[in-house]
Amino acid sequence: MSDYWTNKPGAAGNLRLLTREGKWLAWEDQEADPSDASTKRIAGAKGRVNEVLTQAVHATNVLTLLGSGASFCAKNTGPLQAPGMSDLWHAARKKVCEHNIENYSDFDNVVLDVVGALPPEEKGEQRAGDIENLLSLCKMKLELMEVRANENEKTDSNGPISKLKAFIEKAEGAILEKVDFVDQATALTAHRGLIQKFAKRAVDKPRVKVFTTNYDLCVEEAASRLGVVLIDGFSHSAEQRFNRDYFQHDTVRRQTSGTKADYIDGVFHLYKLHGSIDWRRRTDGVVIRSQASDPTLRPVLIYPRSTKYQEAFEAPYLDMFAALQASLREPDTALLVAGFGFADDHISAPIWSALESNLSLRLILVDPSFIPAVKLDAHPAPDHLLEAALPTRKYQNKITRLVLEGDPRVTVLNGRFEDLVDAIPAITGESDRQRLQMRLDHIRDVAV
Repeated sequence: MSDYWTNKPGAAGNLRLLTREGKWLAWEDQEADPSDASTKRIAGAKGRVNEVLTQAVHATNVLTLLGSGASFCAKNTGPLQAPGMSDLWHAARKKVCEHNIENYSDFDNVVLDVVGALPPEEKGEQRAGDIENLLSLCKMKLELMEVRANENEKTDSNGPISKLKAFIEKAEGAILEKVDFVDQATALTAHRGLIQKFAKRAVDKPRVKVFTTNYDLCVEEAASRLGVVLIDGFSHSAEQRFNRDYFQHDTVRRQTSGTKADYIDGVFHLYKLHGSIDWRRRTDGVVIRSQASDPTLRPVLIYPRSTKYQEAFEAPYLDMFAALQASLREPDTALLVAGFGFADDHISAPIWSALESNLSLRLILVDPSFIPAVKLDAHPAPDHLLEAALPTRKYQNKITRLVLEGDPRVTVLNGRFEDLVDAIPAITGESDRQRLQMRLDHIRDVAV
C-alpha cells in the first residue's frame, strides 16, 4: 500500500524536527498571512538542523549507525529489492515449501506447532508473521528437544530434530538469498552521498566509523564506485581473513622518493554488527570473505531472532560491539542514526548508556515512522507545526523525551536516510586530489 513516502525522492525538505514543545516543525519557513494580521512568521527547521549537522560533520569523532531502513532507498530496475521483515517471512515460507507449494503445509505446520496460530489471511493470502519470533521459538524448541533426546534420536535423519534443523536452515538460507540484492547496477544515491560528504573531512581527524546492522553490500558497493577505502577488519591478502587488529591500521600515500608518507583522503571504518552476506566461517573458526557455496563454509550472520544479544558475544561480532561501545564514550562525538528502529536492545542499551554519561555526545536520529504517514498525506497540506504522539518503543520514547526536557545534545527528525543525507552540509575546502576525484566521478556518471 502506498503512502506519503512511496516514490518520494530524497530531499532535506521532507524532514520535520521534533521541538521541545512536542510538535514536529516543517523544514521551510512559514510566512505570515498578509490578509490576517494575527498571524506571525514561523521559522522552519532548516536553519536549526543545518547548524546541528554542521557541528556534527566537524566533530572530532563521527559515527553513523544504519539499520535495515537505510537500505530501502537502494533501488534495482528488476523485482529484487531491499527486503522488509514481511518479505523475509514470505521468502522463508516459499523456500521451505519449494517442493510442496500447493498448500505450504511444510511451513505452516511448524508455525502452528511453535507459535500456536497462523497469521490471518487478507484477500485470500496469508499475511506475513513475525519471522524473528518464529526463528526464536524454533531455536528454543530445538534446544529442548536435543537436551531430552538420546543419540539415536539426534542422528535420525527422519526424526523431528533433523526436520526442525532442516526447517531452520532453509528459512535462514532464504533470508541470505533475499538480502543479496546489490549488484553493479543498483542505484545507491544516498549511500554514495553519505560517503562523498564525509570523505572530505580533514585527514588529521579520526576516520568516520560506519556501523550497520545490515547484511547487504550497499556501503561496500558505494565505496567501491567512489574509490574509497574501507577498513573493515579483513586483510588484503588473496584469502581475506578477519582480524580485529586490522582496525588499528590506516592507509597512507608514500612518495616514490623520500620517506614522507601522507594519510589519504576518504578512508572509513566499517563495522557490520550482525555480519555480512560475504562472510564465511571455516571449520577451524577463521572468518574469511567469501560467497562460495561450499558446505564447509558457514555464513557469518546473526539471523533475526531474540537470541541476537547472546550471539553478539561471539567473534567477530564481539569486536564490532566493543568498537561501538568504546566509540560512544569518546569526547566530542556525533552519532547519526538512520533506518534503525531501536528494537535491538544489545545496540540500543549502549547508546542510551552513552547518552546518560557522555556529556559531549551528540545524537541525530531520523525515522519516517515518528509521524503516521496518513497525517502527512493530509489534504490540504499538514500543519506547519504538526502534533503526533511520541514513539512507543522503549528507547525511542526515552530519547524523544530528552528533547522535550530540553537536552541540546539530541536532535530527532521525522524522515528517511536519504533525506538526512541530502541535509548534511558539504564540507568546503577540498584538496586537489578530492576535486580530481569529483571530476572523474562526474565523467563516469555522464558516461553511464
